[in-house]
Amino acid sequence: MHLYLIRHGQSYINLADYSGGHRNEPLTDLGEKQAQAAAVWIKENIAARHLYCSTMMRTRQTATAISRATGLEIHFDDRIREVGTANPDGSPVTDENLKPYYEKIWGTLQPYDPITEGGENWMQFRTRVGSFIESLLRVFEYIDYSNRPTPEEEAEQSVLVVCHGGVIEAFFEYVFEKGPWSVVAVMSNNTGITHLEYRPVPNRPDWRLHFHNKLVHLTPDLIS
Repeated sequence: MHLYLIRHGQSYINLADYSGGHRNEPLTDLGEKQAQAAAVWIKENIAARHLYCSTMMRTRQTATAISRATGLEIHFDDRIREVGTANPDGSPVTDENLKPYYEKIWGTLQPYDPITEGGENWMQFRTRVGSFIESLLRVFEYIDYSNRPTPEEEAEQSVLVVCHGGVIEAFFEYVFEKGPWSVVAVMSNNTGITHLEYRPVPNRPDWRLHFHNKLVHLTPDLIS
């Protein structure tokens, strides 16, 4: 199984002068251009048959551009919303009830402390992202990974996931089986693409990292 994680395009909450707290904001004009560029590159370079997306506005808009370019149906999933946008039980916080992050709290450094008032902590966030990953693994558990797939089979086993920087970091923590405490952050640019492969075969690790934060689809003026 090939997983392609795509961070959303630039949103208004990514701007340095944004002071509206944590809100479900749309893409900026730059973010829309990034999404279009990513969509064109994905259509030309990745043969995938599945497209999943967080339910937040910035990911919806990014995934819509990819869907239009590739013809893939979008499957929305609350489990891959950004950290701090869900309750401790994993249910999504409604837009009107979204709370700003606590100041001076970086979730991976204080993994058992809530990130927002009454909200989830980093470990609870990792649990819901892990649930999403495990559900994908179950979809493809029938595959005999000891045999090399045909191009058509490989496309059928390839999944696009439009999500958030925090979700990509949680993917890394799952794949590398990291404990709760962090000494490094996994950073992604807007529409940066990460490629992970799940291929459990004897005498080899189950997971393989092909690349992280690929930005070849963006010209220098579009990188943020």
